[in-house]
Amino acid sequence: MSQTGNILLAEIQRKKRRRMIVIYTLALLGAGVIFTLLGFVNKKQHDVKCWKVEVRLDGEPGEQLLSEKEILSMANAVTDSIQGVRVDEIPIQKIHDKIAAHHSVKEAHVYTTVDGKCILNILLRKPIARIFNAYGESYYLDQQGFTFYTSEHYTPKVPVFIGEIEDKVFDLSILDAKMTKTQLSISMLDDIYSFVRFAEGNDFLSAQIEHVHINAQKEFEIIPRVGNHKINMGDTNDLVGKFKKLMVFYANTIENRDLNIYSSIDLRYAGQVVCVRRY
Repeated sequence: MSQTGNILLAEIQRKKRRRMIVIYTLALLGAGVIFTLLGFVNKKQHDVKCWKVEVRLDGEPGEQLLSEKEILSMANAVTDSIQGVRVDEIPIQKIHDKIAAHHSVKEAHVYTTVDGKCILNILLRKPIARIFNAYGESYYLDQQGFTFYTSEHYTPKVPVFIGEIEDKVFDLSILDAKMTKTQLSISMLDDIYSFVRFAEGNDFLSAQIEHVHINAQKEFEIIPRVGNHKINMGDTNDLVGKFKKLMVFYANTIENRDLNIYSSIDLRYAGQVVCVRRY
């Protein structure tokens, strides 16, 4: 290599070294700034006292299974006081565990802010059905397959299931129970969950279903919002086929005659709809 080439190579290497020195220096300075800020924040949090507990509940006001007052009551039950206490002394984890254990709570996020607020961010369960079991107990079934007790503050408009239902409120989701093959996996709740999720996917059917009676044969008898009759869907097998038959029947009947002349519509049989006339 020529002398000129050696000089150029040496110059490039020097520039690389200088660039690396600059990068390392900036990185060290940045780390120092970050540690300084963290120390400042920690010191500030050590000095700052909580001046407000803020509850953030999802859902529209008046349509929530828990009230802000109940959430605050649970939080305050963990400690003598939250407001007026240094934010780094607030038992965040204990408050979280207390609120998260409530049957209506899906998720709880508890944290403090640098300006002295304690935030309780609560996601509530979304009921998809209300169950009245054979023992006179009432509870909800939610989107994730969990059962939980009713609320004094709000009664959501969801399909009501009554009749031969022996299941009680259970700690596990019925989806988890199904995976672990517990006795709940063969209960009526499993079928009710499948039935409701199917109905939710159809605007007409979800609008029609108000009450569902589970008879002694564990069959689903719909008491619709419109029409003075009941619809026997049988079990949850082939719900798509049964619903198609119902829609065809409704389309022909509503066009040609009064739907109320029937006391019952039976969809249990393959390829046919069996009706009982009212006398």
